[in-house]
Amino acid sequence: MTPRIRFVTYNIRKGKGASGAGTGSVAALGGALAGHAPDLVLCQEVSYLEARRLSQSDELGAALGLAAYYEPNKRRRDGHHGNATFTRHAVSHVHNYDISTNRLEGRGALYVRLVIEGRPVHVINAHLSLGQRQRLTQVRRLAGILSQRVAPTEAVLLAGDFNDWTGRLDRIIIEELGFVNALGHLPESEKLTWHARRPMFNLDRVYVRNLAPKEARRLHGEPWHELSDHLPLWVELEVGAASRAA
Repeated sequence: MTPRIRFVTYNIRKGKGASGAGTGSVAALGGALAGHAPDLVLCQEVSYLEARRLSQSDELGAALGLAAYYEPNKRRRDGHHGNATFTRHAVSHVHNYDISTNRLEGRGALYVRLVIEGRPVHVINAHLSLGQRQRLTQVRRLAGILSQRVAPTEAVLLAGDFNDWTGRLDRIIIEELGFVNALGHLPESEKLTWHARRPMFNLDRVYVRNLAPKEARRLHGEPWHELSDHLPLWVELEVGAASRAA
């Protein structure tokens, strides 16, 4: 039987909710994600508070029942925040790439190589900058990471918060890097992920290469419109199949 991955990508806004005024607890968020029984979760803006030793990645990993891999991208006076990848699959390598283009925005690409039934699956959890010029530079850096890490026939999942409200990156990643947008077949209104309460922009993306998306959708409504300012994307992927839209 061909193995499949149930996958979610989600910018959790440090657990502060849609308004940004929350206390930082991720219990409700973890419970909501666990209800979809994912095998793999990529989160951005995951926080660690040093004074209280409060690790949102540890809390989420426990709620999901998945191993957690967290790396900071932005240092703050009270701690740091960054990307976290959670998985039930075997992991053979982890590396965090600093793709920041300026001192104000700490941005990273967390690379995790999974092993699924003996096959490598390369996962890149990315959070790109707010400026278009910076995002274009960061996509070129991602292309360099892929060329170093991934053989042409191996499976790759590239996902996260791309901050790309213009859609310019979509063409580059598809036409130049050979990916498929796993939600590209959906109507535009069903791809909008920000702001969660009244979605206007398609900022979050799931790109695949040498993987087949079998089902893809945006999670919305209760409780998602209150848990973060972003909405999560859910995709079921088939390993060992060519990329094509669901």
